[in-house]
Amino acid sequence: MTLAIDHIFLFIDPEGSEIGALRRLGLSETYRRAHPGQGTANACFAFDNLYLELLWLTSETEARSAHVARTRLWERSQWRSTQACPFGVAVRGDLDAAGVPTWAYRPPYLAQVLPAGAGIPVASASDDPALPMVFVSPGNERPAQWPDERKGALQQAAGFRSVVSIELGSPSRAASAPLLRTLTSSSPPVHVTKRADGQHSLRLALANQEGHHTHTLDLASTATGLWRVSLIDEGLPQRSWRRAWAALGLSAPEGLWEKLMDAWAEPHRHYHSQQHLRECLALLEPALDLAQQPGEVELALWFHDAVYDPQGKGNEQRSADWAVESLALAGAGRDVQQRVHALIMATCHDAEPVDDDARLLVDIDLAILGADPARFAEYDAQVCEEYRWVPGWLYRRKRKEVLAGFLKRPVIYGTAWFRERFEGRARENLTQATRR
Repeated sequence: MTLAIDHIFLFIDPEGSEIGALRRLGLSETYRRAHPGQGTANACFAFDNLYLELLWLTSETEARSAHVARTRLWERSQWRSTQACPFGVAVRGDLDAAGVPTWAYRPPYLAQVLPAGAGIPVASASDDPALPMVFVSPGNERPAQWPDERKGALQQAAGFRSVVSIELGSPSRAASAPLLRTLTSSSPPVHVTKRADGQHSLRLALANQEGHHTHTLDLASTATGLWRVSLIDEGLPQRSWRRAWAALGLSAPEGLWEKLMDAWAEPHRHYHSQQHLRECLALLEPALDLAQQPGEVELALWFHDAVYDPQGKGNEQRSADWAVESLALAGAGRDVQQRVHALIMATCHDAEPVDDDARLLVDIDLAILGADPARFAEYDAQVCEEYRWVPGWLYRRKRKEVLAGFLKRPVIYGTAWFRERFEGRARENLTQATRR
Protein backbone atom coordinates (compact mmCIF):
# COMPACT_ATOMS: atom_id res chain seq x y z
CA MET A 1 0.00 0.00 0.00
CA THR A 2 1.36 3.42 -0.97
CA LEU A 3 1.46 5.98 1.80
CA ALA A 4 0.21 9.47 0.91
CA ILE A 5 1.73 12.51 2.60
CA ASP A 6 -1.00 14.41 4.44
CA HIS A 7 1.09 17.26 5.82
CA ILE A 8 4.55 18.32 6.96
CA PHE A 9 5.02 20.28 10.16
CA LEU A 10 7.97 22.33 11.33
CA PHE A 11 8.39 24.18 14.60
CA ILE A 12 8.70 27.97 14.65
CA ASP A 13 8.61 30.58 17.40
CA PRO A 14 5.05 31.40 18.53
CA GLU A 15 3.30 32.98 15.53
CA GLY A 16 6.74 33.63 14.10
CA SER A 17 7.86 35.79 11.19
CA GLU A 18 7.82 32.76 8.87
CA ILE A 19 4.04 33.10 8.56
CA GLY A 20 4.35 36.62 7.19
CA ALA A 21 7.21 35.55 4.95
CA LEU A 22 4.99 32.92 3.29
CA ARG A 23 2.25 35.48 2.81
CA ARG A 24 4.66 37.92 1.19
CA LEU A 25 5.56 35.19 -1.29
CA GLY A 26 1.90 35.11 -2.31
CA LEU A 27 0.80 32.01 -0.39
CA SER A 28 -2.52 32.03 1.42
CA GLU A 29 -2.91 30.93 5.03
CA THR A 30 -5.65 28.31 4.97
CA TYR A 31 -6.54 28.01 8.66
CA ARG A 32 -5.27 28.12 12.23
CA ARG A 33 -5.95 25.84 15.13
CA ALA A 34 -5.03 25.49 18.79
CA HIS A 35 -4.40 22.08 20.35
CA PRO A 36 -5.66 22.27 23.96
CA GLY A 37 -3.97 19.74 26.19
CA GLN A 38 -1.13 19.16 23.72
CA GLY A 39 0.39 22.59 24.23
CA THR A 40 0.71 23.60 20.58
CA ALA A 41 -1.01 25.74 17.95
CA ASN A 42 -0.53 26.10 14.20
CA ALA A 43 -0.92 28.07 11.00
CA CYS A 44 -1.50 25.95 7.89
CA PHE A 45 -0.91 26.59 4.19
CA ALA A 46 -2.75 23.98 2.12
CA PHE A 47 -2.15 22.78 -1.44
CA ASP A 48 -4.48 20.38 -3.28
CA ASN A 49 -2.76 17.22 -2.02
CA LEU A 50 -1.15 18.19 1.31
CA TYR A 51 -0.47 21.10 3.59
CA LEU A 52 2.42 22.79 5.33
CA GLU A 53 1.89 23.25 9.06
CA LEU A 54 3.87 25.85 10.99
CA LEU A 55 3.68 24.67 14.59
CA TRP A 56 4.58 26.44 17.81
CA LEU A 57 4.56 25.74 21.54
CA THR A 58 1.86 27.29 23.71
CA SER A 59 2.34 25.34 26.96
CA GLU A 60 5.45 23.52 28.13
CA THR A 61 3.43 21.88 30.90
CA GLU A 62 0.96 20.36 28.44
CA ALA A 63 3.63 19.36 25.92
CA ARG A 64 5.62 17.57 28.63
CA SER A 65 2.60 15.93 30.27
CA ALA A 66 2.33 12.16 30.55
CA HIS A 67 -0.20 12.02 27.68
CA VAL A 68 2.02 13.91 25.24
CA ALA A 69 5.64 13.41 26.31
CA ARG A 70 6.40 10.41 24.11
CA THR A 71 5.72 12.45 20.96
CA ARG A 72 8.83 14.48 21.79
CA LEU A 73 6.91 17.59 20.74
CA TRP A 74 8.49 19.62 23.51
CA GLU A 75 12.02 18.55 22.52
CA ARG A 76 11.19 19.31 18.88
CA SER A 77 9.91 22.77 19.79
CA GLN A 78 13.27 23.43 21.48
CA TRP A 79 15.26 22.07 18.53
CA ARG A 80 17.79 24.89 18.63
CA SER A 81 19.07 23.72 22.04
CA THR A 82 18.04 20.05 22.19
CA GLN A 83 19.41 19.07 18.75
CA ALA A 84 16.02 17.44 18.08
CA CYS A 85 14.47 17.32 14.62
CA PRO A 86 11.91 20.13 14.20
CA PHE A 87 9.93 18.25 11.54
CA GLY A 88 6.94 15.95 11.50
CA VAL A 89 5.53 13.94 8.61
CA ALA A 90 1.87 12.94 8.70
CA VAL A 91 0.68 10.26 6.28
CA ARG A 92 -2.60 8.88 5.05
CA GLY A 93 -2.42 5.10 5.05
CA ASP A 94 -1.30 2.23 7.27
CA LEU A 95 2.20 2.56 8.72
CA ASP A 96 2.08 -0.90 10.29
CA ALA A 97 1.17 -2.46 6.95
CA ALA A 98 4.15 -0.63 5.46
CA GLY A 99 6.40 -2.36 7.99
CA VAL A 100 6.67 0.57 10.40
CA PRO A 101 5.89 -0.38 14.03
CA THR A 102 3.71 2.19 15.80
CA TRP A 103 2.22 3.13 19.13
CA ALA A 104 -1.17 4.80 19.70
CA TYR A 105 -1.17 8.47 20.65
CA ARG A 106 -4.45 9.91 21.90
CA PRO A 107 -4.19 13.71 21.64
CA PRO A 108 -6.10 15.46 24.43
CA TYR A 109 -7.72 17.87 21.96
CA LEU A 110 -9.18 14.93 19.99
CA ALA A 111 -10.31 12.90 23.00
CA GLN A 112 -13.97 13.72 22.34
CA VAL A 113 -13.69 12.80 18.65
CA LEU A 114 -11.70 9.58 18.60
CA PRO A 115 -13.52 6.33 19.42
CA ALA A 116 -12.85 4.91 22.87
CA GLY A 117 -9.47 3.25 23.01
CA ALA A 118 -8.44 4.56 19.58
CA GLY A 119 -5.41 6.72 18.90
CA ILE A 120 -3.16 8.13 16.22
CA PRO A 121 -0.49 5.63 15.13
CA VAL A 122 2.97 7.15 15.65
CA ALA A 123 6.12 5.44 14.39
CA SER A 124 7.97 3.92 17.33
CA ALA A 125 11.25 4.94 15.72
CA SER A 126 10.20 8.57 16.21
CA ASP A 127 10.92 8.07 19.91
CA ASP A 128 14.38 9.14 18.77
CA PRO A 129 14.00 12.96 18.69
CA ALA A 130 16.78 13.20 16.09
CA LEU A 131 14.27 11.73 13.61
CA PRO A 132 11.11 13.46 12.39
CA MET A 133 7.87 12.54 14.07
CA VAL A 134 6.16 10.23 11.57
CA PHE A 135 2.51 9.47 12.23
CA VAL A 136 -0.83 8.71 10.62
CA SER A 137 -3.02 11.76 10.14
CA PRO A 138 -6.43 11.63 11.86
CA GLY A 139 -7.90 13.00 8.63
CA ASN A 140 -8.18 10.87 5.50
CA GLU A 141 -8.94 13.51 2.87
CA ARG A 142 -6.71 15.60 0.66
CA PRO A 143 -7.17 19.37 1.18
CA ALA A 144 -8.90 19.55 -2.22
CA GLN A 145 -11.62 17.33 -0.72
CA TRP A 146 -12.14 19.45 2.39
CA PRO A 147 -15.37 21.44 2.83
CA ASP A 148 -15.22 24.82 1.10
CA GLU A 149 -15.34 26.74 4.37
CA ARG A 150 -12.16 25.00 5.51
CA LYS A 151 -10.06 24.84 2.35
CA GLY A 152 -10.89 28.24 0.91
CA ALA A 153 -9.11 28.84 -2.41
CA LEU A 154 -6.04 26.79 -1.41
CA GLN A 155 -3.07 28.27 -3.33
CA GLN A 156 -4.85 29.06 -6.61
CA ALA A 157 -4.13 32.79 -6.35
CA ALA A 158 -0.40 32.06 -6.21
CA GLY A 159 -0.71 29.77 -9.24
CA PHE A 160 0.07 26.52 -7.42
CA ARG A 161 -1.88 23.32 -7.31
CA SER A 162 0.11 20.54 -5.66
CA VAL A 163 3.38 19.46 -4.09
CA VAL A 164 5.15 16.93 -6.32
CA SER A 165 8.15 16.08 -4.12
CA ILE A 166 9.55 16.83 -0.68
CA GLU A 167 13.15 17.11 0.50
CA LEU A 168 14.07 17.20 4.17
CA GLY A 169 17.58 18.35 5.06
CA SER A 170 18.97 17.13 8.37
CA PRO A 171 22.33 17.35 10.15
CA SER A 172 21.82 13.98 11.80
CA ARG A 173 21.80 10.32 10.87
CA ALA A 174 18.19 10.73 9.74
CA ALA A 175 19.14 10.47 6.08
CA SER A 176 19.88 6.76 6.43
CA ALA A 177 17.20 5.84 8.98
CA PRO A 178 14.99 2.90 7.86
CA LEU A 179 11.90 4.86 8.97
CA LEU A 180 12.56 7.60 6.45
CA ARG A 181 13.56 5.24 3.66
CA THR A 182 9.96 4.01 3.87
CA LEU A 183 8.78 7.49 2.81
CA THR A 184 10.81 7.59 -0.41
CA SER A 185 8.03 5.60 -2.10
CA SER A 186 5.20 7.71 -0.67
CA SER A 187 3.04 10.06 -2.72
CA PRO A 188 4.60 12.55 -3.15
CA PRO A 189 8.02 11.05 -2.37
CA VAL A 190 10.02 12.29 0.61
CA HIS A 191 13.81 12.37 0.31
CA VAL A 192 16.13 13.08 3.22
CA THR A 193 19.59 14.57 2.74
CA LYS A 194 22.36 15.13 5.25
CA ARG A 195 23.45 18.75 5.63
CA ALA A 196 27.09 19.41 6.37
CA ASP A 197 26.34 22.85 7.86
CA GLY A 198 24.37 21.43 10.80
CA GLN A 199 21.14 23.17 9.80
CA HIS A 200 17.68 21.86 8.87
CA SER A 201 15.83 22.52 5.63
CA LEU A 202 12.59 21.73 3.85
CA ARG A 203 12.02 22.01 0.11
CA LEU A 204 8.59 21.53 -1.47
CA ALA A 205 8.52 21.19 -5.26
CA LEU A 206 5.35 23.01 -6.37
CA ALA A 207 3.34 22.32 -9.52
CA ASN A 208 1.10 24.77 -11.35
CA GLN A 209 -2.47 24.11 -12.46
CA GLU A 210 -1.19 22.05 -15.41
CA GLY A 211 0.90 19.86 -13.11
CA HIS A 212 4.31 21.24 -14.16
CA HIS A 213 6.96 21.84 -11.50
CA THR A 214 7.54 25.59 -11.76
CA HIS A 215 8.70 26.71 -8.30
CA THR A 216 10.28 25.32 -5.14
CA LEU A 217 9.33 26.54 -1.69
CA ASP A 218 12.60 26.53 0.26
CA LEU A 219 12.84 26.89 4.05
CA ALA A 220 16.15 26.62 5.89
CA SER A 221 17.06 27.14 9.53
CA THR A 222 19.68 29.74 10.36
CA ALA A 223 22.04 30.57 13.20
CA THR A 224 19.49 33.07 14.55
CA GLY A 225 16.91 30.31 15.00
CA LEU A 226 14.64 31.78 12.33
CA TRP A 227 13.70 29.98 9.14
CA ARG A 228 14.79 31.58 5.89
CA VAL A 229 11.84 31.35 3.52
CA SER A 230 12.16 31.73 -0.24
CA LEU A 231 10.34 30.76 -3.41
CA ILE A 232 12.61 29.58 -6.20
CA ASP A 233 11.42 30.20 -9.76
CA GLU A 234 12.76 27.11 -11.53
CA GLY A 235 12.37 28.68 -14.97
CA LEU A 236 14.25 31.90 -14.16
CA PRO A 237 17.82 30.87 -15.09
CA GLN A 238 16.98 29.70 -18.61
CA ARG A 239 14.59 32.62 -19.13
CA SER A 240 17.28 35.09 -18.08
CA TRP A 241 19.96 33.38 -20.19
CA ARG A 242 17.87 33.49 -23.35
CA ARG A 243 16.77 37.07 -22.70
CA ALA A 244 20.34 38.34 -22.19
CA TRP A 245 21.67 36.90 -25.44
CA ALA A 246 18.55 37.95 -27.36
CA ALA A 247 18.98 41.53 -26.12
CA LEU A 248 22.54 41.46 -27.45
CA GLY A 249 21.36 40.06 -30.80
CA LEU A 250 23.70 37.09 -30.36
CA SER A 251 23.62 33.35 -29.78
CA ALA A 252 25.41 31.89 -26.77
CA PRO A 253 28.43 29.72 -27.60
CA GLU A 254 27.60 26.02 -27.46
CA GLY A 255 28.14 24.49 -24.03
CA LEU A 256 28.67 27.84 -22.25
CA TRP A 257 25.46 27.51 -20.19
CA GLU A 258 26.56 24.14 -18.84
CA LYS A 259 30.07 25.38 -18.04
CA LEU A 260 28.74 28.39 -16.15
CA MET A 261 26.20 26.37 -14.17
CA ASP A 262 28.92 23.88 -13.23
CA ALA A 263 31.16 26.74 -12.12
CA TRP A 264 28.45 28.24 -9.90
CA ALA A 265 27.88 24.78 -8.37
CA GLU A 266 31.49 24.12 -7.32
CA PRO A 267 31.58 22.43 -3.89
CA HIS A 268 33.77 25.08 -2.22
CA ARG A 269 31.07 27.71 -2.83
CA HIS A 270 28.65 28.35 0.00
CA TYR A 271 27.50 31.92 -0.59
CA HIS A 272 28.88 32.57 -4.10
CA SER A 273 26.73 29.74 -5.40
CA GLN A 274 23.75 29.12 -7.65
CA GLN A 275 21.59 30.46 -4.83
CA HIS A 276 23.34 33.84 -5.09
CA LEU A 277 23.09 33.79 -8.90
CA ARG A 278 19.36 33.05 -8.76
CA GLU A 279 18.79 35.80 -6.21
CA CYS A 280 20.64 38.30 -8.40
CA LEU A 281 18.66 37.31 -11.51
CA ALA A 282 15.40 37.54 -9.56
CA LEU A 283 16.30 41.05 -8.38
CA LEU A 284 17.17 42.19 -11.89
CA GLU A 285 14.03 40.91 -13.60
CA PRO A 286 11.61 43.52 -12.18
CA ALA A 287 14.29 46.23 -12.49
CA LEU A 288 15.31 45.61 -16.12
CA ASP A 289 13.72 48.88 -17.18
CA LEU A 290 16.36 50.70 -15.14
CA ALA A 291 19.15 49.34 -17.34
CA GLN A 292 20.51 51.32 -20.27
CA GLN A 293 21.91 48.14 -21.82
CA PRO A 294 19.83 45.35 -20.22
CA GLY A 295 21.50 42.51 -22.12
CA GLU A 296 24.95 43.59 -20.99
CA VAL A 297 23.83 43.98 -17.36
CA GLU A 298 22.14 40.59 -17.33
CA LEU A 299 25.09 38.81 -18.89
CA ALA A 300 27.46 40.56 -16.49
CA LEU A 301 25.43 39.12 -13.62
CA TRP A 302 25.89 35.64 -15.04
CA PHE A 303 29.65 36.10 -15.10
CA HIS A 304 30.31 38.33 -12.09
CA ASP A 305 31.33 35.45 -9.80
CA ALA A 306 31.79 32.80 -12.47
CA VAL A 307 35.36 32.34 -11.24
CA TYR A 308 35.51 32.16 -7.47
CA ASP A 309 38.39 30.93 -5.34
CA PRO A 310 38.25 32.29 -1.78
CA GLN A 311 41.96 31.62 -1.38
CA GLY A 312 42.88 33.25 -4.68
CA LYS A 313 43.08 36.79 -5.99
CA GLY A 314 41.72 38.38 -9.11
CA ASN A 315 38.41 36.48 -9.19
CA GLU A 316 36.60 39.45 -10.76
CA GLN A 317 39.34 39.93 -13.35
CA ARG A 318 39.28 36.25 -14.31
CA SER A 319 35.47 36.29 -14.44
CA ALA A 320 35.51 39.38 -16.64
CA ASP A 321 38.10 37.82 -18.93
CA TRP A 322 35.94 34.71 -19.31
CA ALA A 323 32.97 36.92 -20.25
CA VAL A 324 35.03 38.79 -22.85
CA GLU A 325 36.30 35.54 -24.38
CA SER A 326 32.73 34.19 -24.57
CA LEU A 327 31.38 37.38 -26.11
CA ALA A 328 34.18 37.44 -28.68
CA LEU A 329 33.42 33.82 -29.58
CA ALA A 330 29.76 34.79 -30.05
CA GLY A 331 30.73 37.66 -32.38
CA ALA A 332 30.09 40.61 -30.03
CA GLY A 333 31.67 43.94 -30.89
CA ARG A 334 34.62 45.25 -28.93
CA ASP A 335 32.46 47.96 -27.32
CA VAL A 336 30.08 45.35 -25.87
CA GLN A 337 32.98 43.27 -24.60
CA GLN A 338 34.53 46.28 -22.87
CA ARG A 339 31.29 47.40 -21.23
CA VAL A 340 30.55 43.91 -19.85
CA HIS A 341 34.13 43.67 -18.60
CA ALA A 342 33.77 47.03 -16.80
CA LEU A 343 30.45 46.00 -15.26
CA ILE A 344 31.95 42.84 -13.79
CA MET A 345 34.96 44.71 -12.44
CA ALA A 346 32.58 47.12 -10.67
CA THR A 347 31.63 44.22 -8.36
CA CYS A 348 35.07 44.49 -6.75
CA HIS A 349 33.31 47.18 -4.64
CA ASP A 350 36.56 49.14 -4.34
CA ALA A 351 35.29 52.29 -6.06
CA GLU A 352 32.00 54.08 -6.64
CA PRO A 353 30.31 52.91 -9.88
CA VAL A 354 30.71 55.38 -12.69
CA ASP A 355 27.48 54.90 -14.67
CA ASP A 356 23.85 53.89 -14.20
CA ASP A 357 24.27 50.27 -15.36
CA ALA A 358 27.22 49.74 -13.04
CA ARG A 359 25.24 51.22 -10.16
CA LEU A 360 22.36 48.87 -10.90
CA LEU A 361 24.62 45.82 -11.08
CA VAL A 362 26.45 46.69 -7.87
CA ASP A 363 23.17 47.34 -6.05
CA ILE A 364 21.94 43.89 -7.07
CA ASP A 365 25.16 42.30 -5.83
CA LEU A 366 24.86 44.13 -2.49
CA ALA A 367 21.13 43.54 -2.00
CA ILE A 368 21.97 40.63 0.31
CA LEU A 369 23.04 43.20 2.92
CA GLY A 370 19.42 44.35 3.05
CA ALA A 371 17.88 40.88 3.14
CA ASP A 372 15.50 39.85 5.90
CA PRO A 373 17.28 38.83 9.15
CA ALA A 374 17.02 35.09 8.50
CA ARG A 375 18.55 35.31 5.02
CA PHE A 376 21.23 37.73 6.24
CA ALA A 377 22.17 35.29 9.00
CA GLU A 378 22.37 32.48 6.46
CA TYR A 379 24.52 34.63 4.17
CA ASP A 380 26.83 35.51 7.05
CA ALA A 381 27.28 31.83 7.90
CA GLN A 382 27.86 30.95 4.24
CA VAL A 383 30.63 33.52 3.85
CA CYS A 384 32.22 32.26 7.06
CA GLU A 385 32.17 28.72 5.65
CA GLU A 386 33.99 29.87 2.51
CA TYR A 387 36.75 31.29 4.70
CA ARG A 388 37.19 28.36 7.07
CA TRP A 389 40.86 28.28 6.13
CA VAL A 390 41.38 31.68 7.82
CA PRO A 391 42.06 31.61 11.60
CA GLY A 392 38.83 32.47 13.41
CA TRP A 393 40.13 35.53 15.24
CA LEU A 394 41.51 36.99 12.02
CA TYR A 395 38.38 36.23 10.00
CA ARG A 396 36.14 37.92 12.57
CA ARG A 397 38.30 41.03 12.62
CA LYS A 398 38.54 41.32 8.82
CA ARG A 399 34.87 40.51 8.32
CA LYS A 400 33.85 43.23 10.75
CA GLU A 401 36.09 45.70 8.91
CA VAL A 402 34.45 44.86 5.58
CA LEU A 403 30.91 45.20 6.93
CA ALA A 404 31.76 48.39 8.83
CA GLY A 405 33.10 49.82 5.57
CA PHE A 406 29.69 49.49 3.95
CA LEU A 407 28.00 50.94 7.03
CA LYS A 408 30.23 54.04 6.90
CA ARG A 409 29.15 54.91 3.37
CA PRO A 410 26.77 57.90 3.04
CA VAL A 411 24.49 55.55 1.06
CA ILE A 412 24.98 51.84 0.38
CA TYR A 413 22.83 51.72 -2.76
CA GLY A 414 23.42 53.92 -5.77
CA THR A 415 19.95 53.66 -7.32
CA ALA A 416 16.78 55.05 -5.78
CA TRP A 417 14.95 51.80 -6.60
CA PHE A 418 17.26 49.68 -4.43
CA ARG A 419 17.85 52.37 -1.81
CA GLU A 420 14.13 52.58 -1.07
CA ARG A 421 13.84 48.81 -0.72
CA PHE A 422 17.08 47.79 1.01
CA GLU A 423 18.95 50.73 2.61
CA GLY A 424 17.16 50.70 5.98
CA ARG A 425 17.32 46.97 6.47
CA ALA A 426 20.94 46.84 5.31
CA ARG A 427 21.95 49.36 7.96
CA GLU A 428 20.09 47.39 10.63
CA ASN A 429 21.76 44.14 9.58
CA LEU A 430 25.21 45.67 9.37
CA THR A 431 24.85 47.40 12.72
CA GLN A 432 23.91 44.13 14.39
CA ALA A 433 26.69 42.21 12.64
CA THR A 434 29.41 44.69 13.57
CA ARG A 435 28.36 44.68 17.24
CA ARG A 436 28.97 40.93 17.61
